[in-house]
Amino acid sequence: MRNCTQNQKRAYPQSSLTTRSFTTPTLTTQPSEKAQQRNKFDLLTAIHASETTTLPNTPTPAHTFTVTLEPASFTPEKHALYQHYQQTIHHDPASKTTATSFRRFLCTSPLPQSTTPSGQKLGTYHQLYRLDDRLIAFSVLDLLPHAVSGVYFIYHSDFEAYSFGKLSALREESLALEGGYGWYYMGYYIHECVKMRYKAEFRPQFVLDPESYGWDELNEWFKGRLDGNKYVSISRDRRREPGENWEGEGGEDVAERPDVADDAEDEYRLHKPEDAASSNLSLFDLRMPGVLTLAALTDSMDLGELPISIGKNKTNVALLNVSLPPRQ
Repeated sequence: MRNCTQNQKRAYPQSSLTTRSFTTPTLTTQPSEKAQQRNKFDLLTAIHASETTTLPNTPTPAHTFTVTLEPASFTPEKHALYQHYQQTIHHDPASKTTATSFRRFLCTSPLPQSTTPSGQKLGTYHQLYRLDDRLIAFSVLDLLPHAVSGVYFIYHSDFEAYSFGKLSALREESLALEGGYGWYYMGYYIHECVKMRYKAEFRPQFVLDPESYGWDELNEWFKGRLDGNKYVSISRDRRREPGENWEGEGGEDVAERPDVADDAEDEYRLHKPEDAASSNLSLFDLRMPGVLTLAALTDSMDLGELPISIGKNKTNVALLNVSLPPRQ
């Protein structure tokens, strides 16, 4: 169970046959145990509350809303919805929404599809949302042993007012809970992108530090730092601002981690992208966040022999001797 905002709690019931109000205990009095149970929000209960298998003596509904999960595959129906979404919402030209681009972008995946002995599905899947058998939205999900990872979401503009981004996120989080995947990854978060702001409403939420690879809580304190900076690395800020009050920070304590470089080695070589592009320095020397230095790379793997694939079928394997430049 995760904490949900009132907007998220309302997102699902508004499309259901029945509605339910969700309240929170007042801060001025201590609620009784029964009151706490009544006010406790359970995601799985809310998700399934309006389903015909849950409601007793369900009358014949005026409309039928269904959610199904199937392996990622191409169909003309999915492609038509993809074309509409890309051209209407993102204003892509028709030349960029061809069947070939759709297959390559959202159907073809390097993840093999399989089912574990416990019944857990693994691989890339499409979760389809239908209203009266009409496909109105679908999400592309990578089902991993440890997580459900949201790759992309598509919906028809006729239903733009129904908070489908929030609804699909709640459904995907429910899938992670019920399927035993452990974690739910919502994908990239761009703070300045209005269309992604809804992701920050899910709590608790954590973002990956681009330098230490630790996880920091995306709380109001963190969002305040994003408001004032285009690039934020909490691990870097902690080293450069040792006197800062870090009480508002969530996530992993990286101060004791031995693999984090000291401040002298941690500084950027060049601060402007145009200077980096014209410097003729390799990625190993730029100290770009997320890119290993040559020393770290050679310590982590043997570069003397690299297996590579040759040919379109990628069936032949050869050994390539790599000659490394001398260290400066």
